[in-house]
Amino acid sequence: MEATMKMFHKTQTAALYYLLHTGFQAFKARIKDELTSTSGINLEDIMDDSNLYAYYQQGESADFVAACIAANC
Repeated sequence: MEATMKMFHKTQTAALYYLLHTGFQAFKARIKDELTSTSGINLEDIMDDSNLYAYYQQGESADFVAACIAANC
């Protein structure tokens, strides 16, 4: 029983990590596309993943973040 619970916990943790990671990657890709198409700004040149992840964790929309980044550049 204990081994089954450990395996379940590992599987659950891996699934949660996958969902968070793929969600963040989609968030980042949308911001990157928006910045490139509207203002020609390269996201990687002005912001790193750790700063961008803070917006993702706060639940900000990709459109809002892209607009804020474009306004500050």
